[in-house]
Amino acid sequence: MNTKLVLATTALTLIVAACGDDDNGVNNPSAAPAVTGFSVAANTNNVLSAIASVTATNTDSARVVYWTSGGAHEHTPYTTSAGDQSAQAAGRIVVLGLRPETDYSLAVEAVNAGGSVTSDTVTFTTAALPTFLQSASISSTTPTSGGYILASLYDGSTAYATAFDSAGRVAWYRAFPGGKPVAELKQQTNGNITASISLSHGAEPVEGNAVTVSPDGNILRTYSAPTGSFFDVHELWELSDTEGGYAGAVFFAYTQRHLDLSSSGGPADSLVVGHQIVKQDASGNQSVLFDAWDHFTIADNVEPSAGQVDFDHPNALTFASDGNYIVSWRNLDVLTKIDATTGALIWTFASSLAHIPSDFTIESDPLNGFSAQHTVRSLADGNLILFDNGSRHTTPHSRAVEYHLDTGAHTATMVWDFTHAPSLWTMFTGSVQRFQNGSTLIGWVFGNPLLVTEVSSSGATVWEGAIHATGTQVPYRATKIVSLYGYEQP
Repeated sequence: MNTKLVLATTALTLIVAACGDDDNGVNNPSAAPAVTGFSVAANTNNVLSAIASVTATNTDSARVVYWTSGGAHEHTPYTTSAGDQSAQAAGRIVVLGLRPETDYSLAVEAVNAGGSVTSDTVTFTTAALPTFLQSASISSTTPTSGGYILASLYDGSTAYATAFDSAGRVAWYRAFPGGKPVAELKQQTNGNITASISLSHGAEPVEGNAVTVSPDGNILRTYSAPTGSFFDVHELWELSDTEGGYAGAVFFAYTQRHLDLSSSGGPADSLVVGHQIVKQDASGNQSVLFDAWDHFTIADNVEPSAGQVDFDHPNALTFASDGNYIVSWRNLDVLTKIDATTGALIWTFASSLAHIPSDFTIESDPLNGFSAQHTVRSLADGNLILFDNGSRHTTPHSRAVEYHLDTGAHTATMVWDFTHAPSLWTMFTGSVQRFQNGSTLIGWVFGNPLLVTEVSSSGATVWEGAIHATGTQVPYRATKIVSLYGYEQP
């Protein structure tokens, strides 16, 4: 685990350390810290976790060290209590990533400028994983390049936000009972995990919401759709203010209208769904930033279906370098850039398969665009990478593809793509994630097998694993996180 991980206190809910008062050496850097109380209990949210209760004096920061018989010592990141000048204070440290049904020894290391001290050792035994998760794994011939693979699983009655370690074992989870699967799942940049929970695929008239959980699994916030609309499960980002504090969120919702589609061969009374981009501030106030009903029409839908029509189907939102939003509209074969303040439509990047005109001419792409795309992401250099499901290509197959957009020349030039060998067609869902080292993680998470592939910038396969679980719904995405304790860019 990364001992250099810096964790904001707002992202943790597991603050621990305490500084002493003047009589206990708070202004004396040579005075040693002390741990006067230490116990460990189970975490009811996650059997692969433990809650350490600590009472310390004259302590600037502390961590828990833990090990198994004959095993290497591991440890949590150091945690601090900012500005606490009490002579004695109690806190908690959450230990994550333990193995099930395993005996552990644990101790606290407390430090200040004057030195460090290690507490007495206590023992703790983890419980068995839930039965469903005992069947879950990622199989591969080699370990991953580090970190954890985050994916959602569902057994038909309970949904699980799940992180697999580099060996493909379940290392962290949060269960959500209630008969609704988790769709979009991510670690936010504040270190918390958000999970969108609903029976909806983006059009059904059913209730859904999203929750934010801290690393210990406690629910911090819940998000719901504005009155008169339904919550969409495809993307949610928590927003930060200029000082890194919580500033709200942006997500999708949808509303229904009855339209006469008889002129195009549809029913005279069709229930049609259109989507909105919703912004919510830190106080919970909501506003619709962008409404697809005002910008697109039912004729723009490239994948019409009988009965209920989800004519636009947004499934991803990413932040451009200027802070505005880039949105993927699956059923339009279109990407749009939207002003994050006014909701104005800045540009449209449409595939050659779209009905909507494009502001860009596609260059150097042998497929001349994308189809039914997912998980658009804006990269550090401004390029866009996305998972091209490829449903309407001449021979349906999926790929990851990257474009450079020149807004002056109005060109979208393909600069990189990757197609699996043998080719795969991921009809729905799918994900793509670019790492700092230039490698790309691709989630082919619909069909059989459910594969996750890491490829280098040259297109060489670095690692590949298959997700195994006996559930009834496949993951929406598969993404890498570096740490269970807080966010670091992969």
